[in-house]
Amino acid sequence: MSDPEGQTFSIAEYLDGELLRTFQGVAGQEYTATIPFDKWLRTSLKQHTLRIRATDSAGLYSDRIYTFTRTDDRIEFELAQPFLTDAKANRILFTLDAVIPTGAKLQVEACNNAFDAVPTYEDITGPVSAGRGYVFQNTTKTAADWGINIRVKIMKGTATEPVIINGFGGAFD
Repeated sequence: MSDPEGQTFSIAEYLDGELLRTFQGVAGQEYTATIPFDKWLRTSLKQHTLRIRATDSAGLYSDRIYTFTRTDDRIEFELAQPFLTDAKANRILFTLDAVIPTGAKLQVEACNNAFDAVPTYEDITGPVSAGRGYVFQNTTKTAADWGINIRVKIMKGTATEPVIINGFGGAFD
């Protein structure tokens, strides 16, 4: 980026009219506009405008405007750190406080050997949906420790209403 008259310039980035950041530009430098992660998570699933404005020291400016539509077809998450257990967990109860609209598909998996290089995940979707516990089938591990981990995936499918996740909890023994 550079100014034709060689003047100093500043750059401002806006998402839907809201200032994301502003900084002094350097002639000949290439820049990348990045939407901060926390802002991206709160950006709705619709069309948006990203505007980049370069303003020189004389007050003249040039805009680049990009439009994009944010879409999402799934929500996926798992525990950031597996639960370390003293012994092999035999049963798990996982509760999901969520609104999953018609047309969306829930998949929940859990493992009791989470520290293995390749943990044995088991599908616990049915018991979770029914509010019941699950008895692990896996009885082996290759790592030094036993541990619990959980993965949740919600696919949008044909749902037209939003998925709402209020939280989750559980227990194991």
